[in-house]
Amino acid sequence: RLGLEHLVPIHRIDRETAGIVMFSHNPETRRNYASLFTKHEVKKIYEAIAPTLPVHIFPVIRRSCLVRGTPFFRMKEVDDVPNSETCFDVVEYRGNVALYRMIPVTGRKHQLRVHCAALGIPIINDMLYPEVKYREIDDYSSPLQLVARSISFRDPLTRKDLYFKQIC
Repeated sequence: RLGLEHLVPIHRIDRETAGIVMFSHNPETRRNYASLFTKHEVKKIYEAIAPTLPVHIFPVIRRSCLVRGTPFFRMKEVDDVPNSETCFDVVEYRGNVALYRMIPVTGRKHQLRVHCAALGIPIINDMLYPEVKYREIDDYSSPLQLVARSISFRDPLTRKDLYFKQIC
């Protein structure tokens, strides 16, 4: 619709997650930007609303080995060498829920959702973790309370530090 035939996502989020997505429309420079993610040179900050824990453990770092689970669209943690890492902290307590800030070091599929569930703070309205819940595919009445809040990196071409923030 935009007439940008080479537009492709570089930073993607789950269909249910709100927030920042990063695109490239120039095939000649795309690799420069995509490689920032594989080299862990991009800082991503997410926020989620989830239950509070009776014991204050934050800030905390969650490291685990994530592999495909059952059914095929889920991930699970297994006892093996960690391939995922997320830093967690509490931004604000709101009664029986809290606003959490999550900074993923790695970018595995469903990493934040699995790590939250494993810590005992499943994200509000998560239909996959800790267990699968079914609803109509086009039912947006209870959105997942997870947002990709910001993304920052040093531009590989200009060397300028860039910061993008979702403000709504």
